[in-house]
Amino acid sequence: MRDLIKHIVYMLMVLITVGTSMPVQAQSSPNSATDQETTLTFREPDAGPVVYAVQEILEEAYAALGITLRYVDMPRNRSLVEANNGRIAGELGRYGELDDAFQNLKRVPFPLFAFEIVLVADRRNCGLCGINDVENLAFISGMQTVMQLLQDNNFTRPTVQALDIQQLNLMFTNNRVNAVLMNDFEARQLGYYDNPHLIITPMLSLIGYHYLHDNYAHLIPKLNAELERMHAEGRVTTIYREHNVAFERMSLFEQTPFYPTVSVTAGLMRDRTHVDGSGSYWDLMKRVFEPVTDKLELHTNSYQRAVLGLNENRFDVLVGGTQTQSSIKGVASYTHFDYDRDVHAFTLTQQAMDELLTARLERPVCFVAGYEYDTFFEAGLTYYRANNTLDCFAMLDMKRVGAVITFNDNTPDWNTTPYVEHKLREAYPIHVMFHDTPRGRELRDWFDKRMRELVHSGEIRELFDETMLQRSYLYRSLPASPN
Repeated sequence: MRDLIKHIVYMLMVLITVGTSMPVQAQSSPNSATDQETTLTFREPDAGPVVYAVQEILEEAYAALGITLRYVDMPRNRSLVEANNGRIAGELGRYGELDDAFQNLKRVPFPLFAFEIVLVADRRNCGLCGINDVENLAFISGMQTVMQLLQDNNFTRPTVQALDIQQLNLMFTNNRVNAVLMNDFEARQLGYYDNPHLIITPMLSLIGYHYLHDNYAHLIPKLNAELERMHAEGRVTTIYREHNVAFERMSLFEQTPFYPTVSVTAGLMRDRTHVDGSGSYWDLMKRVFEPVTDKLELHTNSYQRAVLGLNENRFDVLVGGTQTQSSIKGVASYTHFDYDRDVHAFTLTQQAMDELLTARLERPVCFVAGYEYDTFFEAGLTYYRANNTLDCFAMLDMKRVGAVITFNDNTPDWNTTPYVEHKLREAYPIHVMFHDTPRGRELRDWFDKRMRELVHSGEIRELFDETMLQRSYLYRSLPASPN
């Protein structure tokens, strides 16, 4: 009854306002009575491909109902209050349980987009960087899902709330906070997925919906029907594709998966991937995949053959690759399992090094086939791809090649005269690579899940020695040793 009285009073006030000669006051509300059925006002959305796609979908759906959308600039946190109070029409896109806390907002049933809340941190600071591995974190003020997530994980360390995505990014990139929590599409927009040192930890999968205030609840059935029509005709998919948006959700593994056969390949590496199936990397693969398959195949090859084997679908998994290697056709694990070393160029003379760095070196540049070290230089050089680094250095000593590109600690024992060196890149995290298919992504998610369990339980100590744990930064995620 009280709500009915309030509504009647509101309508009387609107009628009085329309009947007066005060047009300025009548236009002051974003959704006044004269235009509420033709124009709806929402908070100006943040920039980004997903947001632009959602905006286009809703504008097109509303246009079919004869309604246009306009936007006002306001903080994300304030817009919830304004929408709940009816001063703007609602929220363009929010997570699914929003109406539990803001009871004047009604959800349009059509699932508009999928997203994940992810934790972003630097592997070198916190290893696998689970939420309990970071010393502090930041998030955008008004993200109800993040606040609930922190509460559910009993996170009591310092937190900072940023006003917007730009401020959050500045906090993180200027090392004012150890980690950030945000939507995965915002992390992609900021380029976090492209930085090899940043680890992205999915924390929570959610569905986003459109919300309208009670005043516009009568529009929901027609709007939902229009969105369903657009989806059935493929229009929603087309809009997302035009904005280069694809939604991917991690496998939750409510039941342990099973794979009849899992085939894994790697390049031959001393102490890590021997031909007989021994070595620390093979031990890790056995611990991860043997419980979920009847047949685990381990294939030690040259690195080039290993890469080609994954690309040609002869193997399911490649052990050893970086996120920056475009020659590997697949997806990388989110978790790393090791770090490689700094990559250096080696020549016999400083003159040769100068010519290499300016792409004037006449003799070929040698490196192990399968890597992409030619991308360090401008066009004009020639390359020789060898099976192993020692062959490269032997040819360098005989002046058959002009330079060698390899890890900084790969120089041969026989050398008595120091080579001229130049650092080309720092050490990068090493990943396990999978096919970009539903099965491949599920195998990746299983590896990521088990890798975190092995490290956070301390079981990884049975597989990796202290040198590897230090080099990979995994020691930062290990449980405290009992006194």
